[in-house]
Amino acid sequence: MTREAYIEVGTLNVNVPRFYCFLRKQFLYDGQAHEGEFIHACVFGAASIQGRALGFHVLTENGAVIWRVPLHSLCHKQEAPLQPLDWLQFWDCFSYEVTATTFDRLQDSRVRVQLKDRSWEGGQYIFTLDWYGSEDSEEAGDGGHKCAHFVALDNGNFAAQPNNRIQWFCPAFVTPFQQKPDYLTNTRIWKVERETETTQAFFYDEVPGGEQESQVSLYVKGLRTPG
Repeated sequence: MTREAYIEVGTLNVNVPRFYCFLRKQFLYDGQAHEGEFIHACVFGAASIQGRALGFHVLTENGAVIWRVPLHSLCHKQEAPLQPLDWLQFWDCFSYEVTATTFDRLQDSRVRVQLKDRSWEGGQYIFTLDWYGSEDSEEAGDGGHKCAHFVALDNGNFAAQPNNRIQWFCPAFVTPFQQKPDYLTNTRIWKVERETETTQAFFYDEVPGGEQESQVSLYVKGLRTPG
């Protein structure tokens, strides 16, 4: 993987920064054989079906392309424990429209990921999947969208987790928190366009009436009452 910014946009299928790992062979036999065996694979793409877990597209070392394998079928250490899929990916896909981005500022960052059993596991950031084009993917609030940061965990597995389950490390900037911050999830959609004067003049005249709020916030589905 190069250090150049990586951005891909797709419907259903999207390229991801390719990486090499092991594929648990039991997932090539519908879970009926070859448990505990592995095959080398190159992951090159992902599939996003709204309401389902992510699927990953792989090229195996013997020349087969396998479509939509789940996250827990992949590992980068053969001794990695086979953890439940919902420990590694917390949310199903929010839309058929998906983006894959490697953010320059986060690239190669060390992280801690909180898994579903509340335990923490160290890892390294690889890229981020995010969704658009549906109400679930674009709405704010507790019921709104989450991204999925793709992380290579120290235990040998991979995880795709949202912001609120990851702690990031950067010795030059970050002082790691010892207790989780008590931040609240944003429930507002921010807009700046509203009714204003209409004129053919190049510059607008001053609007009488003093200062007005510079932004308009809308609350989503009544999750929190405006104060």
